[in-house]
Amino acid sequence: MSIRITCPHCKRGMLVDERLAGKKGRCKACQQPITVPSLSASDPPPVENPPPSPSPQSAGEKKRAAAPVDIEAEAAALFADEPKLTEEAAPQTIDLNCPYCDEPIKFSAELAGKRAPCPECKHIIKVPELVKKDPKDWRKVEARGPSGARLPDQPELEGAWGSRTVGSVGKQSLEEAGVLPKIERPRTLWQKVRWPVLGASLALVLMGSVWVGYRWWGRRTVEREIQAALAFADSPEAGPTVKAALSLAAGEYYLRSRTPHPDPRTGRSTSPALAANNQFGMALTTLQRVPQGEERDALLADLALAEIELGGEKPDTDQELRLSWDKTQPLLLATLREIHEAEAKRYALRAVAQHLRARGQAARVLPLTNQLYAAVDADKAAALALVGLEFLKADDRPSAEKAMQAALQLFPKDAKAKEDVKVPPLRPEVVALALLLGSKDLPTISDNEDNKNNQRIGVAEALARQGKWEEARNEAGRIADDVAQFRARLAVAAAAVDAKLPETTDLEAALKMAEGGLNKKGELSWAMLSLVELALHTSLPEERVQAFADHIGNRALRGRAQRAVLQTRLDKTDQLVDLSAADKIDAQSLAHSLAAQALARHNVRFNMGYIRVVQAWPQPLRSFGALGIALGLQDWEKR
Repeated sequence: MSIRITCPHCKRGMLVDERLAGKKGRCKACQQPITVPSLSASDPPPVENPPPSPSPQSAGEKKRAAAPVDIEAEAAALFADEPKLTEEAAPQTIDLNCPYCDEPIKFSAELAGKRAPCPECKHIIKVPELVKKDPKDWRKVEARGPSGARLPDQPELEGAWGSRTVGSVGKQSLEEAGVLPKIERPRTLWQKVRWPVLGASLALVLMGSVWVGYRWWGRRTVEREIQAALAFADSPEAGPTVKAALSLAAGEYYLRSRTPHPDPRTGRSTSPALAANNQFGMALTTLQRVPQGEERDALLADLALAEIELGGEKPDTDQELRLSWDKTQPLLLATLREIHEAEAKRYALRAVAQHLRARGQAARVLPLTNQLYAAVDADKAAALALVGLEFLKADDRPSAEKAMQAALQLFPKDAKAKEDVKVPPLRPEVVALALLLGSKDLPTISDNEDNKNNQRIGVAEALARQGKWEEARNEAGRIADDVAQFRARLAVAAAAVDAKLPETTDLEAALKMAEGGLNKKGELSWAMLSLVELALHTSLPEERVQAFADHIGNRALRGRAQRAVLQTRLDKTDQLVDLSAADKIDAQSLAHSLAAQALARHNVRFNMGYIRVVQAWPQPLRSFGALGIALGLQDWEKR
């Protein structure tokens, strides 16, 4: 008879023999230990097996049926594991197709995972590993469900619809539909500015490269043009004044470049100071062969001012960027001595004194003046008094007094008592300086009209520089001679410009006198140039000054005055100026070529392409323009 029991672990029902009641064993399903419950009076009757159909039995079978049963053996057999299946024998060979010749081949199982040659093509191939097949275990059954069903431990797919998500919508679907805003992580500062910064940096690098290349091309072009200009200067086509002017401009360029340059004639590399000195020397040598005249004297005055820039101090002298002042002063003296006209020499000396004082070399002015005027005459006295007035305007009274004493020593005392003593004519500068310094030792003068007029001119200038403007004007008005009166009014106008008076009364008075016919007098040519330069420092309209400059009688100084007006216009504008602006200057004069040089120097600072414009100019304008381009580029670099 059998007893029906249920496994308390896997809940599986089973039938066991009643003889096993109260004994322990293992469940055939889950292999967990269980105990067969004991029979009691209240338990239901065990299930009886139906009696078998009667069949004839042999004597031996009846004897075995009547034999006693080993209950313990039966229980062990009942709860024992299923018999293990006999493991299949491991394969003795490995079959595969050769990857090279595709022939079916066999290898011994001992070669699994090793390399061996193919019996057909002899290529070395790797023998694959043997695939081990474990026996199936009913306890390791893979849990599966219907096709497409989600397993219990599998996460739900986002956005998937099911019985539990029928009332909700996936977050991704809502974001794609635009219902929910898409929240992004805030960007860092570098992420925000990275691409703009990288783009700007790349643009700057490209612009810098283009600019450097453009400048390099411009410099090479300028160097070639300078060589061409100096070659033109040495040609017969260029006159001596043109050659001197081109050499002067080339020397200024070499001096300001601060880099060695090949000598255009020898080809050897020379320092800036030596290269500039060679060009200045060429200009001076050329002008020494030029006939005397205002054009020559004006170029010599320009050369003297350029030579002042040649002087310098350490460490520039050690690097040969400048010459020492002891070497520069003899060059300056040699240039000033070549100026022929006395008034032109004083004009140049005044400018030289101003530049030397600005360079801190005021102590060289008096020695230079004494060397320049070797003869003891009225011109030397006028020159000493002139530089004394320049010292006084710079508030250097001690130097002014030295200049006055040197000038007054040229006039002997009690000259009237000594008839054999030659007294030099009196000059206005001497009288003005002595009065301004309060000297009581005024020179004794003769009673000739020139001395009296010069004394009145000096008195008018001294009163003006003391701020006594009405007295100065009245003193100038008492002079009867027109030339002397004009000089007096010019001196008063110069004092008014130095004092920076807002009104132009005195300058207008001098202009009106000059326009009455004095501008045609040759002896007043340098005075007319000085008047134009004074007017350009006032509030007078440019057209007014231009009209006056156009009517100066001397051709050379008229062109120089017109060029001064043009230069003032260039200094006031920051735009390109056409070459036609120089058309008012006589095309046959040197001033016209110098005006073209000034235009090129101005325009290239605003447009590098102006180099091509200058290359189309005819000679000699092209050579002057090329040097103007070179100087203009240096001006731009030093801004």
